[in-house]
Amino acid sequence: MINSSSMLRKELDGFKFSTGKISEKINGVSDIWRDNNYASLQTQIGELAKKSKTVIEYGDRACLSIDRFFTIAAEEVE
Repeated sequence: MINSSSMLRKELDGFKFSTGKISEKINGVSDIWRDNNYASLQTQIGELAKKSKTVIEYGDRACLSIDRFFTIAAEEVE
């Protein structure tokens, strides 16, 4: 049986990469784009980053729980 936590970790890694790229790209244009729209976008990206961190933390906890579940299940079978 495939360990579900490894699939979830793979998805979390993709999510981390994507959210990191968004922040990187937005920060990269800060030198050429300085107006109210940029300030608003930067604020929204900051909020997204905070929420993304929460998603990642919960995902990490879910992976640990899944791993513990499979460990306990394997002990019960033996």
